[in-house]
Amino acid sequence: MRTVVIQLALLLLAVLEIVAGLLAGSVALASLITEAVARAASAGTLSFARWVGADPVSLRLRDELAAVLSTTITSTGGTTR
Repeated sequence: MRTVVIQLALLLLAVLEIVAGLLAGSVALASLITEAVARAASAGTLSFARWVGADPVSLRLRDELAAVLSTTITSTGGTTR
């Protein structure tokens, strides 16, 4: 009886591991797809801005957002970056 319970527990853990791996792989794939779409949209924006002779706003926005996100925040526990 004890070996049956151990085998069932190992089977359950193996199934959970497979499901977690599939979930992690799906999230990684979705991340790659959204990054590719974002890069394509950025390239399209830049080429359109060049075509009409305008300054792309997204570059300035991207730099400002990067500056905000890279600032150092001081918390009660110390400095967090």
